[in-house]
Amino acid sequence: MPNSLSFEMEKDLLIKGWMSHDARWFMAVAKHFGMDAANRLNQSVCRELGRVEMKRYMKILNLSTSKDLKEFLTLKGAALSLYGSGLAEYEIKTLDGQSYEMHMKRCFAYENIMRAGIEDKCECGIFARLQGWIDAQGLEHELKPALGKCMMVLGKECRYIITIGFN
Repeated sequence: MPNSLSFEMEKDLLIKGWMSHDARWFMAVAKHFGMDAANRLNQSVCRELGRVEMKRYMKILNLSTSKDLKEFLTLKGAALSLYGSGLAEYEIKTLDGQSYEMHMKRCFAYENIMRAGIEDKCECGIFARLQGWIDAQGLEHELKPALGKCMMVLGKECRYIITIGFN
């Protein structure tokens, strides 16, 4: 029997396995149906995945919908640590009681689309997944700018302002 893996090693393998599946799924859809369909489906699937994973996360921890931005950002930080450990580097800046700015400084998706040479055709799926996390809580929100081409590919800083309507 080989040496056992630590929790962090297991988590890393599972996350990398999922990201490899995700990349191959995207490329298979793009090859068979075109990049427009791949982008549209990727954003849809990523948002739905985010919704499902956050519902499961909240259920297992017996958490209810976030009541304010501080509570929401604490939950989001914990979920990012679990689901995206080592995949991105980001900063979050609170703007007011309902809004925050998320600045992606390093993004695995950007790195991988550059490596694959498809940067001129890809749209962001990362923030679609994060929108799913908001959807899971039944919270209305606004994302500025709207999702589209990867901001890093466009030579811009990846910065989104998210405004959430807490009940």
